[in-house]
Parts: sequence; C-alpha cells; structure tokens
Amino acid sequence: MHKGIIRFWNKGLLGLFFLINTTAQAQNITQTSTVTLDEIFLKATKIVTPRLELPYTLSALNFSNTQQIYQQLSLQEYLGAVPGLFSLNSTNYAQDLRISIRGFGARSAFGIRGIKIIVDGIPETTPDGQGQLDNLPLGLIQNLEILRGPSASLYGNASGGVIYINTLDSMDTESTRFRTTFGSYGLQTFQLTTQLKNQKTTALLYLNKTNSDGYRGNSGLEQNLFNAKIKHVFNPKSSVNIQINYTNSPRAEDSGGLTLDEAKADRVQARKRNIDYDTFESVDQFKIGLNWIQSFGSQWKLESYGFYSTRDFYGKLPFENGGIIDLYRNYYGLGSRLTYKDQRGTLLHSLQLGTETAIQRDQRDRYQNLKGSQGNLTFSQEESFGGLGFYVLDELKWEKVLLRTSLRFDHQNVGADSVIENQIYSVLNPSLGLSYSLTKQQRIFFNFSTSFETPTLSELSSRPNGLEGLNLDLAPSRAINYEIGWKALRNNGRLEANVFYIESSNEILPYELEAFPGRSFYRNTGATQRIGLEVYGYYQLKNWQLELSMTQAKYQFKGTKENPSNLEGKQLPGIPGSQFFIQFGYQSLKAWQLQLSLEHIGDFFANNNNTVKISAYQKVRLQGKKAFNFSWGEIFVFGGIQNLLNTQYFDNIRLNAFGARHYEPAPGRNLFGGIQFAL
Repeated sequence: MHKGIIRFWNKGLLGLFFLINTTAQAQNITQTSTVTLDEIFLKATKIVTPRLELPYTLSALNFSNTQQIYQQLSLQEYLGAVPGLFSLNSTNYAQDLRISIRGFGARSAFGIRGIKIIVDGIPETTPDGQGQLDNLPLGLIQNLEILRGPSASLYGNASGGVIYINTLDSMDTESTRFRTTFGSYGLQTFQLTTQLKNQKTTALLYLNKTNSDGYRGNSGLEQNLFNAKIKHVFNPKSSVNIQINYTNSPRAEDSGGLTLDEAKADRVQARKRNIDYDTFESVDQFKIGLNWIQSFGSQWKLESYGFYSTRDFYGKLPFENGGIIDLYRNYYGLGSRLTYKDQRGTLLHSLQLGTETAIQRDQRDRYQNLKGSQGNLTFSQEESFGGLGFYVLDELKWEKVLLRTSLRFDHQNVGADSVIENQIYSVLNPSLGLSYSLTKQQRIFFNFSTSFETPTLSELSSRPNGLEGLNLDLAPSRAINYEIGWKALRNNGRLEANVFYIESSNEILPYELEAFPGRSFYRNTGATQRIGLEVYGYYQLKNWQLELSMTQAKYQFKGTKENPSNLEGKQLPGIPGSQFFIQFGYQSLKAWQLQLSLEHIGDFFANNNNTVKISAYQKVRLQGKKAFNFSWGEIFVFGGIQNLLNTQYFDNIRLNAFGARHYEPAPGRNLFGGIQFAL
C-alpha cells in the first residue's frame, strides 16, 4: 500500500477516533433524557431484520416529522446524511439527479445508473439498469433505506447500491392538505393531498404542479404529477397495495455545459449552442403496480408484485445529426418471494426463495435537429432487454451471532430489430454476512458481496459511427466488495463506522466527440480499486437532534498483469474522496421547527486523466416552519435558504466532456417559502 493511502487512513482513523469519543461523552449525558430511540426493522434487505443486527451498511432516514420543512424539489435534499453517497445535477431537470454510491453510478450522463431504485416495493429501475426520479412524489416520502455497496445477490443487475423509498400509506389525523411554495428563479409549486378511508381500505391521492424558470438561461421546468396509493386489508394475514403514478413534464430545459472561462464570465448563461438547438426534454410516464402480501400460519409469508409502465420521451440535443430523440418505452415485470421462519430455542432460522422477471422494450428514433426544428429520420430501431432472476436467502440467528448468506442467478437477453443475434448475459452472484454482538447494543460485522452491471440500452445504442445497431463490444462490469464495521445503539443515539474495499473490472465511463457535442458515448476503461471509511452518527437530547456523516475514500484505476492500464493510479472522475455532513435540528413545544445543514464536498476530477480538477466546496442550508393549530385543523408557514453562504460551486460536472465544457454552475443563495393548510 503506497504512502498516499497510508496518509489517507491515518487521517480517517483520527477522525473516527475523535467522533467515537465525542459521541461516547454525549451518551453519558443522555442517561437523564426521556427520549428513547426504537430499533428499526428494514425492508430493503428482503428478510425483515433489525438494523443493528444486519451484517451490512444500510442507512435509514425517517422524514415523518420533518418532511414539511423541505422544498421538495429534488431528492438530493434528503440524501446528505448518507455516507458514501454523492449526488450532482439537482437543477438540470432535463438530465435528472445523478447519484453515486461508493462510485457506482458516477458514469451516468443523465438519470441514474448502477443503483437500484425501489418505490414502495415496485422497481423503478429498468432491467438494463436505467433509473430516473422525475416521477417520484417527493411530498409523500416517509422514509428512505439506502443499502450501500454491491447487492446483486439480492437485486440483480445494476445493484451497486439500493435506494428503497417508502411513501405515506395514510394521514393519521388529517383528511386533506393543501400546500403552495414560492421561491427564487420563478419557482411555484401547488400540492394537494387527500385521503379516503373506511375500515379496511385507505386511498391516498396526491397532485403536484411545479413551474420554475431555472437559475440559468434555458433551464426552466414545467411538471404535473398525480399519484394514488390504495391499501386494502382483507384480513390480518392478507393485504394488497395498489399504486398509480402519472407524470406529465411538457418541458424541462437543458442549459448545457460551459468552459471554466465562460462560467467565470457569466454563471447564469446557457451555452449558445443549446439555445440555438432549443435543447429540452418532455416526458409522459404512466405506471401502475400492485403488491400482495399473504401470511400462512406463523411461519410462512408470500409477497408478490406486478407492474406495468410506459414512458414517452422526446428530447433535443445541441447537434444536427440525430440531435432529436423520440423514445417510447414499455416496461413490465413480476416478482414473488416466499419466506419461512422457524424459532427453535435460541436459534431463529429464516429462509427465502424468490424470483423476478422484467422486460423492457424501447422504440428509439433519432431525427435531424435543424436549429430546433425536426428534420429527417436518421436512426430507428426497437430495442429489448429482458431479465430473469432466481435467488435464495438464508439467515441464521443464534444468541450473539447472525449469519446471512444469499445466492442469485440472473439471465439477461439483449437485442434490437437491427441486430441478427441477441446478446446473452448470465451471471451468478453470492454474498456472505456475519454479525456478532459485543454487548446488547453493540455489534461488529463483516460481509462479502458481488455485483455486475450491464451497459444500458441507451449506452449500447450510442455508437460513434451513428449507425443503427448495438455496441456489443461494450462489456458488463463486475465488482467484489469486502467490508467490516461496528454499530452501537443507545437510548438517545446511534453510531456506525465501517471500512470497505472494492475491486471492479471493465468499468464503464462516458466520453464525448467533437461531431456530437453534448452527447455521451461509452467505453470500458479497465479495473478499479476503491477503499474507504464511512462514519454515521445520530444523537437526540430532548428537543435537539444532531446528525452527521463522514466519508474518506480513494477511487482509483488500476491495471493487471494481463491488461495493464495507462490510467493506473488515476482517480475515477466525478467522485470526491472526502465528504462531511452535519445537521442540527430543533423542535419546540410551541410548534417551531428548525434545521441547519452543513455539507463539505472534497475535490475531484472531471476526466479520466485527472488533468481537470474540481475544487472542494461547502454548502449550508437553513429551513424551518411554524405551526398554528385551530379547532378545524392546522396552518403552518415554512421557508428556507439554500446555499446560505452564497458559495460558488458547480451543480453538475460533465465527465470527459469535449472542449472542456465540464461545468454547470449551481445557484447562489436562494430562498423558498410557503404555507400549508391541513384539515
């Protein structure tokens, strides 16, 4: 291990030592506090297990008491406390939030790659590994579970991490909420949530309309969203959940990447070429899904889901040949898992067998973009990606020990009507996890897991020659993850620390060409090595809460004897090696609620060769609300300041961009505020 990594570990371990001692002192104080934190049981790991006992690193964030103070414009607002997770692109609504977990997902030029997104038990990620969040009902988020690290033995393709989103089932004391928000850059949102309920059935209906002019030129957004969630309980052992989502976004504009000199001269300008070619996207998406849960006696439980989704996408890019994309997607799937639990003395045995299948069909047409007008058809093909997976998950808990093993087989079939023979990917992924109880409230754990990630259809169809077909030379990437950690739970807080080591092969990264400015192509860039330390802490004392996380990591290219790399020792682009987050919360008996968040993002690189460095920056956010209670209901006013210190940083960095157009400036200090009525 070279000197740089040794210095890195010394810094990380010093930080961990300081944090553990600080929290230990705080825990002595909490003995006099009346606040008690309950242990959390999590869904993302498929067999429901207490968070403390799990031999994995899994973040669980609950927003039941704080949801209404958020701006509710981007999922990025909710993710800062998750160690190992980094997000960009929260204000370019044409390209969606870009999320990476331990480096998985960093390659994405738009949307989410390499990370599995699950919403209320229904996959949001397509079989080829593409995901987007533009149809997510942010105002209904109740809690998030983030499984950090390779999880293919549970979720299959593109599971370098898992984000499991749970939305509200019902409103406990209210029947209707109306909320309106106004903010900088012409932001206006109007939101209506209402509930219909009887003894066995609850229907929660949600409407949201958002308009924004955007911070930069040509960066506006218009979006309309409807979400319905219906739960019916047949009896104590049987229930069904139905979700319906429709999203209409007629215009989400793309202001494009700038050179550094252009960004310094005028941060709010759009790239001229993007204006000339009228770059934007429009989306119409419909999704319907059903979850059915049936218990048999006290030992058997069957959980099944099915869903169907369509997505009609139309977008303009800043070049002529193929610069207009018209994509229509059909996506549907089924899944089922059977769980058996048996308690014999001090031994608890849980066994789960599961299967999942999904099919994605994309009709992709490209036209000439004649300075914003649609020209001739230049590319047309129907693409398909089908996936079938089988897995077995076994968990043994005996006194102080919990052992969890899983094994999953996945088979994918990739093709297009312009390709004679389909591409087949078949892969087997194991995992092993072990946790041991040091005391009733402290555990150490170890796990080994793997992942694989196929190229997505949009990546396979992006061929530099511009012709129809698929770039079948683009190979799937593989990763192996080793992890060791420690967890502690106290009445008033919790502390978690872990170290991970990941090796990957055939890493997929984007690049650009002069002939197609603003369009990404993809290639395998060899092996990587990722090593890191993650720390998370939470402490609550009466009306005060403190939450913090820290990540210190190195993400590097490496070569092998068989395949040496000219990128050996270079850092993976788009991922900072250092992150720190701290958040203070306060809630008074007089219905005041305040939250102050501070975030440090370390420097990182914008290209594979590490010749373009993005400087470290800090973000500060302050938000809060004041409630007023009446006999007929509640009114509260809320508001916040984003980027309180008016830091100049970049909201998105385009990796390996041609002409050094890496930079998309982030907004300076900006405000939002509004009012909510609850009946």
